[in-house]
Amino acid sequence: MKYRVIQWSTGNVGRHALRCIDRHPDLELVGLWVHSADKAGRDAGELVGLAPNGVQATNDVDALLALDADCVCYTATADLRPAEALKDIAQILESGKNVV
Repeated sequence: MKYRVIQWSTGNVGRHALRCIDRHPDLELVGLWVHSADKAGRDAGELVGLAPNGVQATNDVDALLALDADCVCYTATADLRPAEALKDIAQILESGKNVV
């Protein structure tokens, strides 16, 4: 069984997490949240230096959370924006997804 994963950000930690998700045999990347409008619409693999994988990055939270996914790998900077991070995490949990 593969776990379907949404990666939340492509910053310093997020890009490494996405690469690990991509190569892990038990994980399948199904979505990618990006903060920057410049990154939205681009292929997730290409954003982190991998081959294109067909997963389109988005900054549309509602569309992302509507995806069929088991969990969200949350790597957005929380230490600099704790209130916003808690709001993000609460919204993810309310959608029925686990957060790691």
